[in-house]
Amino acid sequence: MNKRKLTPADLRQQIVGVDSTFKTPFGERLMVYCDYTASGRCLRFVESYLQSLQRVYANTHTEDDITGRSMTQLLHEAEEAIKKSVNAGASGRIIACGTGATGAIDKLQQIVGVSLSPVTRLNIDKLLDASEGDFDSRAFADMLDKHRPIVFVGPYEHHSNEISWRQSLATSVEVRLTGDGSIDLSHLEELLQAPEYRDRLRIGSFSAASNVTGIRSNVRDISALLHRYGAIACFDYAACAPYVEIDMNPEPVGDEDPSIDAIFISPHKFLGGPGSSGVLVFNERIYNRDLPPSMSAGGTVDYVGPTDQDFISRIEEREKAGTPGVLQTLKAGLVFEIKDRVGVEVIEQREYELTSRALESWAGNDNIEILGNPDASRRVGIMSFNIKDDRGHYLHHKFVTALLNDLFGIQSRAGCSCAGPYGHRLLNIDLETSERYRHVVQQGHCGMKPGWCRVGLHWVMDDAEANYVIDAVHFVANNGYRFLALYDFDLSTGTWSHKNDCCQLPRFELDAALEHEEGEPAILSLPLRKQLYDHYMTDARRWVEHLNDEGPEKLQSLEGELGELQFFALPEGATSKH
Repeated sequence: MNKRKLTPADLRQQIVGVDSTFKTPFGERLMVYCDYTASGRCLRFVESYLQSLQRVYANTHTEDDITGRSMTQLLHEAEEAIKKSVNAGASGRIIACGTGATGAIDKLQQIVGVSLSPVTRLNIDKLLDASEGDFDSRAFADMLDKHRPIVFVGPYEHHSNEISWRQSLATSVEVRLTGDGSIDLSHLEELLQAPEYRDRLRIGSFSAASNVTGIRSNVRDISALLHRYGAIACFDYAACAPYVEIDMNPEPVGDEDPSIDAIFISPHKFLGGPGSSGVLVFNERIYNRDLPPSMSAGGTVDYVGPTDQDFISRIEEREKAGTPGVLQTLKAGLVFEIKDRVGVEVIEQREYELTSRALESWAGNDNIEILGNPDASRRVGIMSFNIKDDRGHYLHHKFVTALLNDLFGIQSRAGCSCAGPYGHRLLNIDLETSERYRHVVQQGHCGMKPGWCRVGLHWVMDDAEANYVIDAVHFVANNGYRFLALYDFDLSTGTWSHKNDCCQLPRFELDAALEHEEGEPAILSLPLRKQLYDHYMTDARRWVEHLNDEGPEKLQSLEGELGELQFFALPEGATSKH
C-alpha cells in the first residue's frame, strides 16, 4: 500500500489554532508559535483519529471482549512504533511514564536502584540516629558514601536530569564544558578512570541536546566511552527528539560499543504531541528480572494468594502497573510515526536552514547577545538571547518576551529554561553572586532572577513566518527600550504588563465546555499572512515615532541589595512590588 507523504506545509495546515488571532494592547495579532521547545502543538487529524478510537475505548489487561482486545492491540502497536523509530532492537523495552521525560528519568532511577524519596531518606537518618549497641552509624554513613552509585551528568542538563540525581542515592558528578561549548570527553574519561569511582555502579546521564542553546551532544562517542569503562549510557532526548535521528543500536566500529542503554523522551514536545505520555526506552540488560517490579500493583502479577504473589516475568507488562495511559501512549506512537514519515533528513535540513539564517542575521546586531556556540551545524533550532539597548542597559528577558507577544503575536519563553547551572556559566554568574540572587529570591523578589528569552524556529514554519520572527527580534533589539514606559513591572514575579493590558484568558468551567461550539479559524493564504506581518511591523514602527527616542526619561534603581544586583533597565514610576 502506498503511504501518504507528509510535508511541512501539509502539517502546518493541520495545526490546531494555526493562524488564530488574539487581542493585545497594540491591536489584534496573529499567533506565531515559537515555543516548541517547551511543548508542541496539536494536529487536527491526530485529535480526530484518537476521538474515533474512543468508540472502542476500554481498560487494557483483558482480551475477552472487543473493547479490551482493541485497546490492548492498539497500545502494543503504538509501543512497537516508538521502539522501531529509535531502533531499540530485540532487547529494547518501553515504559510509558507520566507526562514527559521527567517521569521517564524517575522510572529509570527506580529500575537501577537509586531512587530515594526525601521522606525515606529522613526515616533512614532517624533510624541511624536512634541506633543502639555496637552499631556505629557514622561508620555506616562513611561506608555508604564510599560505595554510593556514581552518576556522571553533563554541563547543560535540564533540571529533571540533574537535581533528581542530586536527590537520589547516587553521587552526582558533573562533566566540564569545553571551550566551544561541548561536553569534555577527556574530562569524562578522567572521571571514569578515577580510583575513587571504581567498583561502583556508574551511570552516565547526558542531554542529547541543550534546551537552552540547542547544542548537540556527541551521543555515539559518549556511549562508547561509558561502555569502555563498564558504565550505563543514558540520554535525555527531551529537547531534540522531535528533530534528530535516535539510534539506540548504531553499527559498532572495531571493539567499541556505541549502543544506548536508556533514553528519556517527552513526546508532548513533538508536533501533534500535547497530552501524550512520557517515554522510557531501555535495554533489558540493565533490568533485574529477579526483583519485583518497580511498582507492584494491578496488572503486574500472574497470581496473588492470601499472603504472597507471583509477578509477571515480561518486563513491559510487569512495569505497566495499574491502568496505563492508553490514549496518551497512542498519541506518542503517532507523533513518532509522523516524524518518520516526514523524514529526519528533511527535518534536520530545514532546521539548519532556519537556525543558520537567524543566527547569522542576529550576529550582525550589536544589541543581541546570542547564548552558546553560534555554529548552526552543531545545534537544533533552539536559540536563547539577551538584548541590550543603545545605552548599554539590558532589557529584562521577560519584558522582551512580553513585547514580542504584544507587538508581534510571537510566543517565546523567558526565564532560565529549567537549566540553572548551565545558565550560571552562560551568564558568567559566580558562586558569590549566585548566593546573593538566591537571597533576594528567597525574600520574594523572583523578578530579580537573571535569564534569557528563548525562541525556536520549527521545521514546519515557512519562510514568511521565520523571517517575520527574525525581523521582530531585530525590532525589539533596536527599539524595545522605547516601550519601557508603557509597562509596569512586578518585582515579585518578573512579569511586565502593559498599562492598558486587555488580555482575556480562556475560562476553565463546565458551562464554558457545555457552550463550546466546534470551529477553527480559517487558514490564511501565504500572501495574506505576509500582508498581516508587514502591517504589524509597520504598526510597530509607527508606535516608535510617537515614543521618546531616548526611551524613558528617567530610569529607576532599586534600593539596597536589589539595586546592586539589578541588571535591567527599569523606568521610573513602573509598579514594583517590594
